[in-house]
Amino acid sequence: MNAIDSPQSQRLILEDVGFTINGQVLLSAIDLELAGHGCTVILGPNGAGKSLLLRICHGLLAPTSGSVRWNGASPSKALLRRQAMVFQRPVLLRRSALSNIAYPLKLAGVGREERRFRATEALKRFGLAEVASRPARVLSGGEQQRLALARAWV
Repeated sequence: MNAIDSPQSQRLILEDVGFTINGQVLLSAIDLELAGHGCTVILGPNGAGKSLLLRICHGLLAPTSGSVRWNGASPSKALLRRQAMVFQRPVLLRRSALSNIAYPLKLAGVGREERRFRATEALKRFGLAEVASRPARVLSGGEQQRLALARAWV
């Protein structure tokens, strides 16, 4: 079971979260509670702060006001390491699709055989097994998105 599957790690609470940069208020007074089941959609026009809010939720940015808590506590480094965020335009390494998934596992200390197995399974799960040896950056846009999702999932 990982942090995403565990009921204890899924309660996200934002209280009075704000983000200001160079005197410009980009987010203000955001209150949000996600209980960890079902789907949540964040919807809004371009420039409304959706991506900024997600970056704050994932600990990629610290709010300039308010608090972000997971299960009543500030997110630990271990919890933040188990999260992943896939951006609209995925960042892909200059290597094969398989290696794009295996490399983060290597950084996490996963052994070579286990890395290859887990990366191959992720490619299968996301319908990318046939492109495993192709350079990630030559995949179609949809394939690149699925590759980024597979990497986040693994």
